[in-house]
Amino acid sequence: MSILHLEFLVEEASLESALTQILPKILPSTITYKIHAFRGKTDLLAKLPNRLKGYQAWLPPDRKIVVLIDKDREDCLKLKQQLEIMAISSD
Repeated sequence: MSILHLEFLVEEASLESALTQILPKILPSTITYKIHAFRGKTDLLAKLPNRLKGYQAWLPPDRKIVVLIDKDREDCLKLKQQLEIMAISSD
């Protein structure tokens, strides 16, 4: 029985492939997960607000969202703030 389920939102298929190899080795068997790859950072950031609103409508307490984004020469604090605003706005 799963105690926790993680939904990974990642920029691209290459990160999805890497996580598919890594996660089974580092997560306990009680944690399940699903990885959703987007078509790059721009696609992920464009779709993230609606995706978060969708999760807000049904997300049970035993599920968590993990967003993985590359900094790509951006100010990491501004990028983090942008993500936080999206998350708060989904309420």
